Amino acid sequence: MNCKKYFLFIFLIIIYGTFIQCAYVFGVGIGQYSNEKEILFQPGIEKTYKFYLFDNAKIHASLEGDLAKYATINDPNPDGPQRNIEVTIKFPDYLEPGVHTLYLVATQATENTAAMGGIASVRTGLRVFSLYPFKHPILNGVAANDLNINEKTTIGLSVTNYGEEAIMGASGIITVYDEYNNTIAILNTDTKSISPYETQTLNSVLDAALYNLSSGTYTAVGNVTYDDANINYTASGKFMVGELNINIVDATKELIVNATNKYYITLESDWAGDINNVYAKITTPKGEIIKTPNLDLVKPGAGRKAAGQLEAYIETKGLDIGPHDFDITVYYEGLTYSKTVTVNIIDGVPPKIEKPNIISNNTAVMILGALIVLSVLTYFLVFNKSFNSKNNNGRSEKNNNNDSDAKSFNPSNTGRNENNNNAVLDSEIRPPTL
Repeated sequence: MNCKKYFLFIFLIIIYGTFIQCAYVFGVGIGQYSNEKEILFQPGIEKTYKFYLFDNAKIHASLEGDLAKYATINDPNPDGPQRNIEVTIKFPDYLEPGVHTLYLVATQATENTAAMGGIASVRTGLRVFSLYPFKHPILNGVAANDLNINEKTTIGLSVTNYGEEAIMGASGIITVYDEYNNTIAILNTDTKSISPYETQTLNSVLDAALYNLSSGTYTAVGNVTYDDANINYTASGKFMVGELNINIVDATKELIVNATNKYYITLESDWAGDINNVYAKITTPKGEIIKTPNLDLVKPGAGRKAAGQLEAYIETKGLDIGPHDFDITVYYEGLTYSKTVTVNIIDGVPPKIEKPNIISNNTAVMILGALIVLSVLTYFLVFNKSFNSKNNNGRSEKNNNNDSDAKSFNPSNTGRNENNNNAVLDSEIRPPTL
């Protein structure tokens, strides 16, 4: 029995050690008590920032960036577990105009790199701006929102003044091009003043109906003028004009004969937004109609189309080897789109239809919890059972010895014990005598 105990104990340790080592992907983390990420350079000032390091037993803190030589770390427990630290930066009297950076880096300080991921590291940064003499506008980019046919959208030019002098009036010109680089529209933005170290957005409105824009992807190119001067470069951004259409851009082209095959339909939307509860019905050459599960087509961002993939399982038993036509109808927002695709039935090894097996961090924690509960139950069932069995055997032997000793000492004790037991029972059910 002792061998079984030791084997079980070692087995549980191996399971926990392997699981924890393989699932250890949490790495290290940095929490910042201040939301300050960008500041303006001021000569000679001193600033202190507080941080919290977490998620690892041993964490090493260090500094990076061109401002690291002006900063120090106040760490009460270097390379220790999660803790609070401070970073103090003492600015010099002068910094070159432009952007400067300081990074706090937290690195997993351990010799055991774990089975997955190796040494974990994360960093958070502070950007410091040193202003240029005079006026110095920077065109950060073009922001254009997607729109649908006959709608309006705002196109904006983001401008920051990194100069020591204020800009009295800044305005922009935006040229809109289609997919073939044809000029579609030329728009003028509003005019705004920009103070030192201030960002303004110069806006203009594009009316799709006015310019008779059809669905597609467009490019907006912006240029800025300010106080009778020009920024000598442009910025651009893409946006799309949408229409409530869904297209089948691809579908599975081959299926194995006499087998259950997974069938994919790739969809793409022309709509400048999300389309929910999209599904398709597939009519096979045998007349069988297969409905796919519902799918949400979620737009990934400006200038990009929403896309997704529908899945279904198709049984090819009874279909001859060779090309066959499958009719697909997509249903969305009360509309339909139909297309006939050719699928080639081929000979081959039947595919294995399996669901993907992905373990997330939450699932890993649940599995670890289940293993702990299982080990506790195993302990009580195996270890305590053996312990109780020995105790019970010991008690039985002891009671037997006591009884035999009592009987050998005085045979009349049996009668007294019975009388005493009856007296106890009587005292429990009778009121005391006054």
